[in-house]
Amino acid sequence: MKKSDWWALAYAGGCAAAVIWFPFGMQDGKVVWGASGGNGINNFGAVTLAHPFIMGFLKFGLLATFGEMIKARGKTGSYRVDSLPARFLVWGLYGLMFSVVFPVFSLGVRGLVEKGLWFGSVAPDAGAGDKLLLAFSCSLFINMIFAYPMMLSHEWFNQVIAKRRLLGGEAFFGSLDKHVWGSFIPFSVVWFWIPAHTITFSLPGEYRILMAAVLSVALGFLLTFRPKK
Repeated sequence: MKKSDWWALAYAGGCAAAVIWFPFGMQDGKVVWGASGGNGINNFGAVTLAHPFIMGFLKFGLLATFGEMIKARGKTGSYRVDSLPARFLVWGLYGLMFSVVFPVFSLGVRGLVEKGLWFGSVAPDAGAGDKLLLAFSCSLFINMIFAYPMMLSHEWFNQVIAKRRLLGGEAFFGSLDKHVWGSFIPFSVVWFWIPAHTITFSLPGEYRILMAAVLSVALGFLLTFRPKK
C-alpha cells in the first residue's frame, strides 16, 4: 500500500467516527455542541432532520467526492482528481437534490399502496415482510425512473468540468461510451442499485441520504473494476 492509501483509510475512518460520535445536537431548535459518546448517531439524525439540505450537501460533497478519488486511484494509481473543488460542489448540489427526491419517492410509493395501486401494506402494524416490500418498491421506482437520468446528468457535469466548457447534446451524447451507458450502467441499476437502495429505504428517513452518499463511495469501487471494451 502507498502512503496515500493510508491517508484514504484515515479519511474514511474519520468520516465514520464523525457520525458515530457526532458532537453536535439540537437544543431549542438550534444546533449546539452536544454530548457525543453513545448519543452521537442520535445527534446526527436530529441535526439532519432539522437541516436536511445543509447535511445533504455536506454528506454527498464529502463522501461522493471521495468516491471519485477512489475511482481515480483504481484507474491511474493516484487519488489526484482534476478540479476537485468543482466536483465537490457538483456532488453537494446532488446531495441537495437527493434530500428532496428521496422523500418524493418514499411518500409517493406509500400513497400508491394506500390507494391500492401497488402491493403491500403501510399500516402501523405491518409486518417485516410488508416493510421490506415497501422499501424494495421505493427502490424500484426511484431507480427505474430517476437513477439513469441522474447518472447521465452527472456525467455531463464531469465532462463540462474536464473540458472546461459547456457541451451541447450532440457533442455530449456522441462522446459517451456505448458499452458503459448502454450495458454496464443499466445492469448496475438492476443488480446493485435496486438491492442497495432497498437497504437505504429500510432505514429511518434521516439516515437515507447518508446511506446514499456511502453507496456513492461503493460506486467508485465498482467503476474501478468496470469491464473494458
